[in-house]
Amino acid sequence: MAAVTHFHRAEEPDRTEEPDQSDERRSTVSSPASVVQIVAHPDDDLYFMNPATFQAIKAGTPTTTVYLTSGDADGRNPRPWQIAPPAEDREAYAKARQNGIRAAYGAMALGDRAAPWTPSTLSTAGGAVAEVYTLTDAPWVKLVFLNICQHGTPDGAPRSLHVLWQEEVERVPTLAVSGGLVNERYWYTRAGLVDTLVQVLDLVGPTLVRTMDPDPDRLVHDERFPQHHDFGDLADHCDHTATALFSWLALDRYQGPDEGRTFVVEAFRGYSNERWPHILGPRAISLKEYFLNVYGAADGYDCGDPAGSGDYAVGWSARTTGWVQSTTPRHPHGAWLGRDARGRLTAFAVVNQQAAVWLETQPGNGQWRGPFFLGGGPLSPGLSASLTPDGRWQVFARRMSHLGPDHSQRREIVVLEQAERDGRFTGWTILGNPSAGNPGRDRHLGTPAVARDALGRAHLFVRNGGQGLHTRVQETDGVWGAWTDLRGHELQEGLAAVTAPNGRVEVFAASREGVFHWSQASYDRPPRRGPRFRLTVPASPPAAAVQPNGRVMTVYRQPETGRLLMAQEDAPGGQWNKPAVPIGGRGGFGAIACAPGPDPETGTLVATLSDPGGIAYRFLPGDHPWQELPTDDLGGPPAHAPAAAFDSLGHAVIAVLGPDGRLAIARQAGRGSVGFGPWQVVG
Repeated sequence: MAAVTHFHRAEEPDRTEEPDQSDERRSTVSSPASVVQIVAHPDDDLYFMNPATFQAIKAGTPTTTVYLTSGDADGRNPRPWQIAPPAEDREAYAKARQNGIRAAYGAMALGDRAAPWTPSTLSTAGGAVAEVYTLTDAPWVKLVFLNICQHGTPDGAPRSLHVLWQEEVERVPTLAVSGGLVNERYWYTRAGLVDTLVQVLDLVGPTLVRTMDPDPDRLVHDERFPQHHDFGDLADHCDHTATALFSWLALDRYQGPDEGRTFVVEAFRGYSNERWPHILGPRAISLKEYFLNVYGAADGYDCGDPAGSGDYAVGWSARTTGWVQSTTPRHPHGAWLGRDARGRLTAFAVVNQQAAVWLETQPGNGQWRGPFFLGGGPLSPGLSASLTPDGRWQVFARRMSHLGPDHSQRREIVVLEQAERDGRFTGWTILGNPSAGNPGRDRHLGTPAVARDALGRAHLFVRNGGQGLHTRVQETDGVWGAWTDLRGHELQEGLAAVTAPNGRVEVFAASREGVFHWSQASYDRPPRRGPRFRLTVPASPPAAAVQPNGRVMTVYRQPETGRLLMAQEDAPGGQWNKPAVPIGGRGGFGAIACAPGPDPETGTLVATLSDPGGIAYRFLPGDHPWQELPTDDLGGPPAHAPAAAFDSLGHAVIAVLGPDGRLAIARQAGRGSVGFGPWQVVG
């Protein structure tokens, strides 16, 4: 009989005294990071979260993955060597997928698909019993199987998680997999499933939680994009979406790690990966495909279980789906970094699902205070901030205002500002949603981007529910105008807004057709999209900055290659006649940070996630090669993309949210130096 499982929270290393945050020895302190991933099916983590999952495991980050359904689908798992179609056997198919995912994690953690696992069970808060497997030689890797029936439940529900979320049924059953640890059928109610997820979060105490996309894009299915695996007009499997929504509902009750530590959340796109230009380069794609082939026993490996050694169909067709070639965060940006009115670097980010702020104690001294929590939650990752003309911070965020059945979902933009310079922040103000009142589009609101024109007016931009662009402007008297539709179509999540040297606002967005660009012809007009401005097709959200030479630039990822492209004005305020040019890179995925230096000699810093899981960076222009900031000292790869800025002394600074839920800063070794000092964890 399997033992009852015991989860262990990651513990903060013992310290006899509070360390000086400027001490370089901070970089060698082991990280208390711990990751929980919540997915619908065995293989969702391999398809949609990798390479992030592998990078964390490779770094030794404690990782627990929770699979809500058994993945029994239609119960048929055709062996490649068999000619006759297999009989339906849901219990065996579910067990085969368990065998395959254990093999994949063994390969990721130990390089051994046959590595042994220690079985145990967990009595869940929902009244059911879950199966738990711990990798024997790497016990910080755990897999939890709730085994909820995926399809064809006894009460007639064809999609268990979806109908449970929609409150169409009161409960859904589990499946007793062949040769499994649990031989009884149990039932999960809506509340019971949420209670169980909260229970796992509380037992593990993660500092980083990864989920699927709670708000997948809407699509019109046509000849170009036929109805494939999507549900209705949503660009994802309904199990993925319901799992994400249950996860975010549980996160609203999660109290976080022990001892006052913080946690951060990442959400990943699902099936929509096949419908956007592919972002990963050949190295990352091959790595993802390799672990999927292990999961699918593509080489004919036999683990000895008559139920099967993996999901055989996956092992032969992983790349053909179009899901392997991309890893796409739903909310592209993490921390925001800039200087306040006194010249102190200030960082904003979402931790514990609320806004937080960190700031230098003095301009350029590298000493930080924080985090100070500003509330506002539950917030999606990705804040934007702007200084008012009188030096007060305004912070903009996307709030998950209501999680419920589809007809009751609600998302909105909120803003928080300081009452006075260096003063307290006042309460949050709701700025709404351009699709408010439309239950078909309300939840598909994007994260905010903000720029301020030379008159001091704040221009707020969001991707709307129809994948176009909306703006709302705050006048100098503090009054917000109405939402204005700036058009655009098929925009990816992730906008870049800048203030050009002429004091007018410009916006960049990525579509399937190319990079779109909006700019103001005069201060009294909203930005207008240039009909003839169309850079080559991007595979990521664009970054934008005004270079020290006064020219606006944009940087984005090139499809299929893992490399970056850069385009810029011919002259300050001029045309964009030249195409984007390759600037290299080190692979990776997600958004890009651009920070203009204090002078043309310094240039502009470009930083992004890399294939090895670190931060790749380069200064433009110039012929310096790409450099790598490893993240091993942080306990693994960071959550979200990096942020970058220059401090008041002209030193480049990169900020990330580490997997331990804390802000980490890397500072240029010296002005003009190519190298950076060690990571400094500041809170």
